Amino acid sequence: MRPRIEALDVDAMDWASLGPAGLYSKMLSRDTETGARTALQRLCPADNYEPPKVAHYHHTYEEILGVAGDFSFDSRLWVKPGTYVFHPPLTVHGFKSAIREESLFLSRVGRDLDFNFVPEPLKADLYTVEGATPPRAPTAMRDPVADKGWTVTTFLGGTAEVCVLSTDPDTGEGTAFVKLPAGWTSSVGSLPTYLEMFVIEGGLAVDGGETGPRHAYFFYPPADAISALATTGETQLYVNFGASIGF
Repeated sequence: MRPRIEALDVDAMDWASLGPAGLYSKMLSRDTETGARTALQRLCPADNYEPPKVAHYHHTYEEILGVAGDFSFDSRLWVKPGTYVFHPPLTVHGFKSAIREESLFLSRVGRDLDFNFVPEPLKADLYTVEGATPPRAPTAMRDPVADKGWTVTTFLGGTAEVCVLSTDPDTGEGTAFVKLPAGWTSSVGSLPTYLEMFVIEGGLAVDGGETGPRHAYFFYPPADAISALATTGETQLYVNFGASIGF
C-alpha cells in the first residue's frame, strides 16, 4: 500500500526526467510492491518531446486528468485542463497522438506501466485487444461537468457537490470531481478504503492550520486517520477511492 501523504506541495517539487526528450515527472505516491502510482507528467515540445507515433496498450489501467496545455491521443479529443480520460487494461489508444503546446497531466496507473505497440489497430476508437468490455469502461470526456453535471451529497461528513467521472461496478473503485463550499469542514475520522485527493482550485487547511497550497496532494491508506480538513474559499478536488464512499 502507498504511504500516508498529506498536503504535499506539488508545485514546489522538482521535475525529474523520464528519459525520452522533453518528458518529465513529479512522483506523488507509489506502491513499491505493485508499482501503482500517481504522478504529475510534463510534455515539453521546446525540449524536443515527440508524441508516440504508434498505437499501444498497457496491461494496467491508465487514468489521466488534464492540468494544463493541449495534447491528444487521437487528434480528435484534445486533453486540456479538466479533461478526463480512463483507459482500462488492454485498451488500445494513441492512434494519432499530437501536442499543441507544453502540457501537464495527472497520471494514475495500477502497476508498473508497460508499452505494447499495435502498428495496425483494428479500430480508430478505444477498444480492448481481447474484445471483452471491461467492468470499468473506457472513458474520454472533454468537459465532464458539462456531460454529467453536479450532484449535492456529502463528502467526509460535510455537504459537497460531486461529479462522478468513472466507477467500477464490481468493486466501487472510482474517481470524481468534488466541489467544496467556503467554510466546509470534514467530520469523518477514517474510511475503510484508500482516499486520494488532488486540489485543482482553492485549498484545504489541515487540523486548523493555514490553507494549503493549490495543487496540494493527499493519500490516506485504508483505515488511516484522516485529519480535520476545512476550506476558507470554494475548493475543487480530484478524488480517487478504492471502494464506494457514498457517491
